[in-house]
Amino acid sequence: MLRDVVIIGGGLTGVMAARTLKENGVDDVLVIEKGKSLGGRMATRRIGEGRVDHGAQFFTVRTKHFQSFVEEWEKNDFVSKWFGKTYSRYKSNNGMNSLVKKLGENLEVIFNTKVINIQNAEDHYLLLTDCHTKIAAKAVIITAPVPQSVELLHNLEIDHRFNKMLKNVTYHPCFVLLASLPTSSTLPEVGILNENLPDGLDRIVDHKKKGISSLTTLSIYTTGQWAKNHYHLEDHEIKALLLESLKPVLQKEKIIELQLKRWRYSEATSTIKHPFLDLEQTFPLFLAGDVFLHKDDRSGRTRVESAFLSGVAAGEEMARRMVNKLNLKFSEN
Repeated sequence: MLRDVVIIGGGLTGVMAARTLKENGVDDVLVIEKGKSLGGRMATRRIGEGRVDHGAQFFTVRTKHFQSFVEEWEKNDFVSKWFGKTYSRYKSNNGMNSLVKKLGENLEVIFNTKVINIQNAEDHYLLLTDCHTKIAAKAVIITAPVPQSVELLHNLEIDHRFNKMLKNVTYHPCFVLLASLPTSSTLPEVGILNENLPDGLDRIVDHKKKGISSLTTLSIYTTGQWAKNHYHLEDHEIKALLLESLKPVLQKEKIIELQLKRWRYSEATSTIKHPFLDLEQTFPLFLAGDVFLHKDDRSGRTRVESAFLSGVAAGEEMARRMVNKLNLKFSEN
């Protein structure tokens, strides 16, 4: 079966690209996600009987376009303001990935499937997966982190301009230590501590105080530089080092369960000033994600909002291409 558009990646960018396509008349859209649920780096998981966000903890709003959606999400009780004065920090009320799941409820998604290669066929793309399946598509939007996206393109002829641009995008990794406690933590009542922390630690979040967990659970984030320096170590070594560093902060806490999450591509150190990248292939092939910023984006940073806006922009342009192609075919007949 030849699909109209296949989207690689079920994070916020991929979901918004798919929604935008369908809202603009392209019904045959398939999302392929390597994990077991939608969300990407808007990630939530269970630890014991509690819940933890262990990717993005919140989002801010800087554009009117995004604000209009956020206001609707607030009305539907999907999100609410958490903290912040200059820019309100919004949380998803049932964990960050619950918002992406809500947005993706009516999409066709294949889970637990990783695309490992993209090839040109006679009049379409052929996507090869780690499940030994082949998926044919008239057009493709890739929303994976840039290094993973580049790996998928090695069988295609990509203009050197784009290759150079993409290879300049690098990422900081991150470790997140997930812990559950039998009693309340000593963190501030708002539920986040991001100052006066031991070297190598970036922030600690208490999800019970944040309002998304019935039990006390913590997400403890390292800095990108600390993660880069220690990424070669085994998980048990990382846990031991972090627990030792945490003694001054959590000296009175008794941890009853502990997990470690590795983010290889946590935060990009540079961005691309286009909301998506059209690789100018014979058939439409776009790259999108939080790295791709609109030219008037004054923050210059990757964030949840940039992921959202990139998905919408890629979806709108892909829909325009697909609808125009269909209209041309009808006029020729």
